Amino acid sequence: MKIGFYNIQGGTGKTTIAANMAYYLSDRIKTVYLDCDIYGGTGALLFGLEDNPNTLNAYLTEKCDFNDIIHEYKNLSVVVCDTTPNAFDTDTDQKKFLEVIKTLEKDYDVIILDLPPNITEGNILFSSESVLKKMIVVAEDSIPGIANTLKTIELLNALNLEIMGIIVNKDRNIVDFEGILNEDDILAILPYDKKVEYQWLEGVPIIEKRSSFGKELTFLADELSETYIEKDLATLRALKIAKEFRSSIIGGNDEADDNNDNENNFKF
Repeated sequence: MKIGFYNIQGGTGKTTIAANMAYYLSDRIKTVYLDCDIYGGTGALLFGLEDNPNTLNAYLTEKCDFNDIIHEYKNLSVVVCDTTPNAFDTDTDQKKFLEVIKTLEKDYDVIILDLPPNITEGNILFSSESVLKKMIVVAEDSIPGIANTLKTIELLNALNLEIMGIIVNKDRNIVDFEGILNEDDILAILPYDKKVEYQWLEGVPIIEKRSSFGKELTFLADELSETYIEKDLATLRALKIAKEFRSSIIGGNDEADDNNDNENNFKF
């Protein structure tokens, strides 16, 4: 199962929420966090990997092997991007990028994709091979933040991507967003918390610490796990068992069947 975190606006807290949620889920489900922002990704800072040369950028430019870019942070697998100016030397190879996601999908139950805010041609959102099915929009409690969230929702709808809901981040009672956004679409309202800033300096996810933000994010992760993830994974596992059983009796091309079933029946 793949879940993308997105907003066309930068600085809403996508990385904070995506990375912390991935970390929390990894205690119960085999999870990988993938920083997809090859030019401006900051996920490496959160996991103390900013000095590690084995990044997604390095793999896309053939400077390291695939297995080298998968790092472990406790129970969570992490793929991060180059945080130095050298990141701008990376040519966007969308096909190879998509292969990374497909390869990870074979080994992990959940892939958390931290998507870049840009809407350029190289963004995997616009791939002809739609690998993203479920999206969470991360909004910021500000007038520009809510305005850009509405634009983001319009874009994702135009791309026929399922929006699981909206997380309103950095709530400081600035905007009456509940009067603008559909209340049924709001998954959670996360408070502004100064402690969140320190996670970047310490290289420790905020969800490990006692904070109002971490507490609310934990509740959200539990709810998403029970409502969406466990249900969808059970369906996928049942499908896999059925395919293996069918293959053992009548044979067939499992890979072709997988592709057909994923396209026709299950939109994850």
